[in-house]
Amino acid sequence: MSKLLIFSLSAFIGLAAFNPATARTMDKQRTACERDSHKFCAAEEPNAIAVEKCLRAHMNELSSACKRQFKAKRR
Repeated sequence: MSKLLIFSLSAFIGLAAFNPATARTMDKQRTACERDSHKFCAAEEPNAIAVEKCLRAHMNELSSACKRQFKAKRR
């Protein structure tokens, strides 16, 4: 199991206890961007902030699903 997946699952479980809506959103983001994260940002895992910065740096190369998550996050 990858470090990012373990980190994401831990964050998901922790947030689910406090805010189920936020936890669902994070799970959706993780699912949409997981392949892109492994492809472009494996060296940054498991640092979620560094992975997000890396994904933003590769925005033009990301899958459509992952790009949509970043656009939805800005709203």
